[in-house]
Amino acid sequence: MKRNHLIVSTAVFLLLCSSLSGCNDRSEANVSEQRTAVSTKIQGKTMGTFYAVNVVGGYKGGESALTELAENCFKKICDEISTFDKNAELAKFNDFKSTEPYEISSDLSKIIQDTVYQGRRIDEATDITVGPLVNLWGFGINKRNDSAPTEEQIAEAKKLVGFDKFEIRFEGEKSYLIKKDPDVRLDLSTVGEGLGADAVAEELIKQGYKDFMVNVAGASRSYGVNAEGRKWKLGIEDPTSPTPKLFVPICALDKAVTTAGSYRNFFKDEKSGTVYSHAIDPKTGYPVSHKTLSVTVISDSAFEADALDTGLLVLGADKTLEWGEKNNYPLATIEYKDGKPVLRHTKQFEPYLKCGSENKEK
Repeated sequence: MKRNHLIVSTAVFLLLCSSLSGCNDRSEANVSEQRTAVSTKIQGKTMGTFYAVNVVGGYKGGESALTELAENCFKKICDEISTFDKNAELAKFNDFKSTEPYEISSDLSKIIQDTVYQGRRIDEATDITVGPLVNLWGFGINKRNDSAPTEEQIAEAKKLVGFDKFEIRFEGEKSYLIKKDPDVRLDLSTVGEGLGADAVAEELIKQGYKDFMVNVAGASRSYGVNAEGRKWKLGIEDPTSPTPKLFVPICALDKAVTTAGSYRNFFKDEKSGTVYSHAIDPKTGYPVSHKTLSVTVISDSAFEADALDTGLLVLGADKTLEWGEKNNYPLATIEYKDGKPVLRHTKQFEPYLKCGSENKEK
């Protein structure tokens, strides 16, 4: 199967293994104290990144059947939202150089509506039209320059950015996308990982599985317990480490968890020496200049968390935590302060930090 590739947000999750309690898949001799640790585990590549699925108790049909399930879920999403595959639905709309109504599927219509809704909740910091600015700064499909773009170039790109540059129109049961300018392009890569994790998780739930972990790079969905009978654990990565390193462990507690980070994808202007983050503020047209390195969001769906995390990263830690407290969201930020990374979080995030033996299922 040909895999479609999407630009995805920086993935900053580490699965915690035997160095932390409760991540060993092997059955132990004393089965009276341990769950039967028979698992079906797969991993692979999708959307330009990696995925991993772990079903405790085993999956009917084994690895090949589980791989087929996952790949089918990912293919459906990529067929809808990929901007790299010219045969994908969104790519075809982007290539449609007209302001006439363009019919789209109900699935794509819902994804766009839901993503826009989440973006509006956070002052439009998540904007699916931001692609021209991302490309201009060299973080998209365009080759990166040695220097930052000019004010004139940024102003020109901003003419195609904003929720007012397109609309969805409904006629009966049909949905239509309409560009206000023929050159407007939409990019849903910011929610690709979340959509993928949700799709696989929901299919497993539908089939009756109760203990599993699904990871699509920076988006995770988990339910039940792992092979040792403990709640699943994840780790937020240390954003200042040159190699993947655990910063803080968290328990997923049957929720979706996503993280967006600004510290792996950046470039340095050779003339001025300024370092620019890949997190572009759609309102200013410039990369963010604050010291927030990552934002972690916990929600019922990986899609919702994924739709929020990049925009919250653009807003920065102070506004993110203020928004989280006001809206009752479990959020955590890592900032660079006084020469070191500092974790802050909303009070709603605290239960997920309490990883330990108390989370073992009796």
